[in-house]
Amino acid sequence: MPSVEEAQADLESAQAAFTEAQEAEAAAQQRAEQASQAAADARTAADQATARAERARGESTDAAASAEAARETLGRLAAHAYMNNSELTGLMQLGIADPDEFEARSTGVSELMRVQDSVLAEAAESRANATDAASRADGHVAAAEESASTASELSEQATAALDDASAAAATASEQLQEMREVHAAAEEAEREREAAENQPDRGDRDEGETDAPPPSGDGVFQRPSSGNITSPYGMRVHPLTGVYKLHSGTDFGAACGTPVYAAYPGTVESTGYEGAYGNRIEVSHGTVDGVDVTTTYNHLSAFSSSPGQSVAAGDLIGRVGTTGSSTGCHLHFEVLVNGNFTDPMGWLS
Repeated sequence: MPSVEEAQADLESAQAAFTEAQEAEAAAQQRAEQASQAAADARTAADQATARAERARGESTDAAASAEAARETLGRLAAHAYMNNSELTGLMQLGIADPDEFEARSTGVSELMRVQDSVLAEAAESRANATDAASRADGHVAAAEESASTASELSEQATAALDDASAAAATASEQLQEMREVHAAAEEAEREREAAENQPDRGDRDEGETDAPPPSGDGVFQRPSSGNITSPYGMRVHPLTGVYKLHSGTDFGAACGTPVYAAYPGTVESTGYEGAYGNRIEVSHGTVDGVDVTTTYNHLSAFSSSPGQSVAAGDLIGRVGTTGSSTGCHLHFEVLVNGNFTDPMGWLS
């Protein structure tokens, strides 16, 4: 369990991360909306360009029809001109042409030739303009389609980014809630620790109980409590979590406030609240039978010793409690050899 200060720092960090994630999500939402609008605009432009191209191709078709009509007209004019030229030539050869008649016919041929040139020029210009317009329209369609495709890709990318940002915001929200719970638990632990420290040698003892040490066992260490053994060392299903795991010590069932004694001479290394252990005392015994030995006393309701204090076997160091992860008043006693858990009964009996 972290300290209140550590939990507060983690909570503030989670809050900042959540705020940042929310801002990123909002920015992604705006980009996605803009990209979606741009894609819609590009598709509209592509549709309009396609419509213009269709009109231009229609105009090109009309121009082609006009050119074909012009060619037919030219054919008729050419035939007529040929006939008039032939007649004029005959009259000139015969030398019987009336000068006025000859001039009239000559003028008619010239007019036909002028009309022919005009129709040819008009048809050529109309066809060229229509072809050019169709070509430009097709170019606009290609450009509009490319823009629409690019805009659609950007819209998809923006939507994907929005999904990622939303997921990150959801994760940050979950982490923030976890940090709030951790912070609340740390504050509760701090209150329990302060309550224990404010009552250093008090407990709810049963009538008639004394602080006399329990009888020593057959082993090197003496029993730390007079209570009966309620749960031995070894693998078991945890009564609170339901997880099958190692029970790292021996439990002595006793009323809250019952004395807890040092099992062997040593130095108190620490006293304080340690998460699931609740109020905990750790005593270092140095080297015993060639190994480094430490004992711990857990779930206490009060401390009767302090860090750095030297204790003898049987000295009162605390009181039985039910702090931390506990189902009721008892002492959870551990023996660590070279830092590893071992069965306390091997040292007590």
